[in-house]
Amino acid sequence: MKTYYLQFKVIPTIDNEQYELAEGALAHCWILEVNPESAGTRAAFQISKFDWEITGLEILPIEVKKEHFAERDLGLEQFIKAQADGMAIVYTAWARDKKTSTGPVALKSSYKTDLQWFLKEQKIQRNRGRCLHFDAGHRCREIINAHSIQKSGLLSTISQNGHVYALSAEMSDLNNNHGRPTYKKKGINKVSTFLGFCKHHDNKLFSPIDDQYLLPTDQQVLLYAYRSIAREMFVKENVLTQLRRWVKKTDHKFMKQYLGEYKASIEFGFKNLERHKLLYDRSLKSCAFNDVRYVLFLSDEKPTIAFSGLLYPDFDFMGRLIQNLGNHKVQLELITFCSAPMTTGWGYLFSWHDSSSSICTEYMRSLATMMHEGYNVSDLLFRMVILNCENCAISPEWWETLSEKQRDEITVAGASNAQPFSPIKNTYLSEGLEGASGWQFDSVISKMD
Repeated sequence: MKTYYLQFKVIPTIDNEQYELAEGALAHCWILEVNPESAGTRAAFQISKFDWEITGLEILPIEVKKEHFAERDLGLEQFIKAQADGMAIVYTAWARDKKTSTGPVALKSSYKTDLQWFLKEQKIQRNRGRCLHFDAGHRCREIINAHSIQKSGLLSTISQNGHVYALSAEMSDLNNNHGRPTYKKKGINKVSTFLGFCKHHDNKLFSPIDDQYLLPTDQQVLLYAYRSIAREMFVKENVLTQLRRWVKKTDHKFMKQYLGEYKASIEFGFKNLERHKLLYDRSLKSCAFNDVRYVLFLSDEKPTIAFSGLLYPDFDFMGRLIQNLGNHKVQLELITFCSAPMTTGWGYLFSWHDSSSSICTEYMRSLATMMHEGYNVSDLLFRMVILNCENCAISPEWWETLSEKQRDEITVAGASNAQPFSPIKNTYLSEGLEGASGWQFDSVISKMD
């Protein structure tokens, strides 16, 4: 990551400890980030959280290095602090009496993060098991840690001594990586699991994909998609429940507004997710497996990563806007993607319900166009997974052969989907991580409209 310097003009809010003294101030910010847009958004959030109202941007984010502050003690000190903490902000204020001014000061926010409450609530939600099967009921008593990525056919295959690399958002890892998730070795019994099915329904429903190679059949494709949706339902419902309690708990004006807006966006996504799951519920219950559409890329090689995820496509592979996620008045179309073991090698499977064909077909056609124009399909597919899927396991054998630079680039890209301050570029699927995967696809099977 790079270090950016920027400067805001601010005035204190009534909750600011300098409110009675300061008429205004300049906020000097040193931010460790991946791009200037993320630096500006993250800095503005921190300043607002510390009881300042931003009235202007005095200096746009510019990349700086240590030598730029060689003879500036304060600047050098803050630059070094940013390397350690990810951010440094100081304020130079002018007094309300127009006669005096203060030197650089660091302030405390009136918002106090209750970390113990947050971690406890997070654990409560994560351990709140329930069966998401379409026919769930009072008989679903033995809730299990179900794998959303096939354990025997994929996780075991890419593991080393029963371990893989996976994104970690544990507090200790976030603190050591400037608040960003990082890849960490984990046992395969703890990767991709969620308390989303009872033992009976998990074994019965997913037997065609857990006990068999992907052929593919329509039933298998539908089940892979259903498991991706169920896992996302479980995760998003937990986040939403915690957010609702967090909003009620906080009295800080800015944070209450920020969390409220974030909650509204999660509620919108979750509402659409519920609608899609209901469509899959109906298809599975009536054995209408032909409701599914898919594109499957086949590789004869040993897999190096395993993944399962979904998204509401916004920009396609060509950078065109095909679905506006900011319009909360429309119903969003959804695509799932996962890796699956096959009799020889593995498959990269995109799938969607027929009701989402309008957007998803356009999405896949843009991928075909990029391939036709000479873009490397392995780069396109690898980039798509890393940037859109936190439910991903990586082979230690493969990961440890990469250069440090490649691992850093993949880590930054993988963590970006969990960062609320990172704006999405319309071309995010067409550039970056070139040559990293080493994948080779031999053929394609598709069932599209």
